[in-house]
Amino acid sequence: MTEIQEETLRGFAVGMTHVGKVRAENEDTYFVDEQKGVFAVMDGAGGMYAGAMASGLVRDALTTIAAPRSGEDLLEQFESRLITAKDRIESASRNADGAHMGTTIAALLTFQKNFACLWAGDSRVYRLRNGKLEQLTTDHTEAQELVDQNVLTKEEARTFARRHIITRAIGTGLDLELELVSGNLRSGDRFLICSDGLTGHLDDSVIGTLLMNGAASLAAHGLINGALNEGGSDNVTVVIVDVDRAPPDEGARN
Repeated sequence: MTEIQEETLRGFAVGMTHVGKVRAENEDTYFVDEQKGVFAVMDGAGGMYAGAMASGLVRDALTTIAAPRSGEDLLEQFESRLITAKDRIESASRNADGAHMGTTIAALLTFQKNFACLWAGDSRVYRLRNGKLEQLTTDHTEAQELVDQNVLTKEEARTFARRHIITRAIGTGLDLELELVSGNLRSGDRFLICSDGLTGHLDDSVIGTLLMNGAASLAAHGLINGALNEGGSDNVTVVIVDVDRAPPDEGARN
């Protein structure tokens, strides 16, 4: 009897970032490793130099993740790298006379047929499945807390004066608290990881329409240009991950 091989899925990604129309420096960065199943967006805070350094230190830490042996191994490696990055950010802060440094993170981890999203701050992960867009993350912001308490509506939160104040981050002054959601992958899933430079300008209905725009590279350009056309008041970063069957010679990895 011929043995039936279990389907192995893999994420194929496109990442893009833009400084926007107002900021002098891009404090956003992103990380993509299709082979290891790690995709992330970081949005630095603390001033131009400090924010870019913080997000870059997280990106650099993620590059040291080894080929995972299991989903649990990938998750453990990812979390350990963020602990390392936080230590490096705090050291850099001390060397800069206590200058505040921090960064958000929104990440997608994939292994075989499973995924996990981990995040801290207001960068987001969305999933487009069968034409339906779903926000998988919940913003760690003062505005979102007030929405959860029914003090503000979602519409009011978009213009709330303190909407950019985040309650979780990787950096100085805050404990490292990651939130996690997980689930199963399906061939044809499309994930979007983005900084708030996108969601601050485009609502979910527009994001969903642009995300369905054919190839990932076209969709990514459309999202970036959409934010720029609406003012581009912040750095904007997107990573689009398309889930498909892995080539046969890669099935052994998983």
